[in-house]
Amino acid sequence: MENGKPQTQMQVGLGEAIVRHNNLFKKISSGFATDEERSEYDLLSDALNEIKLDLGFDCNDDGVPDTIEIFHQTASTSCCRFIPSVSEGKKVVKKKSTSRLAPKKKSAKRKTKR
Repeated sequence: MENGKPQTQMQVGLGEAIVRHNNLFKKISSGFATDEERSEYDLLSDALNEIKLDLGFDCNDDGVPDTIEIFHQTASTSCCRFIPSVSEGKKVVKKKSTSRLAPKKKSAKRKTKR
């Protein structure tokens, strides 16, 4: 406890939450989930839905992002294309290659045959 107040938040990795959510879904779908597991699934669903993704899909190639309904309708035809986000505050930084991936430099000293 910090400042005498009980902790009301916790942090969990997104991947860990998704794996747990999927496992609970499997149990619920197969009919083996307890009431507590169903409740945990609902809580995890609510928590995961707090994370918002900025997605834009252009399914009719008019340059304007379409609604999620159009995306669902045309996903089977693979005609939708993802529209990358263009916001000033978020820039993609490409990672520089590490020495493990970069080609090895030849040594400046060359051995001569005698």
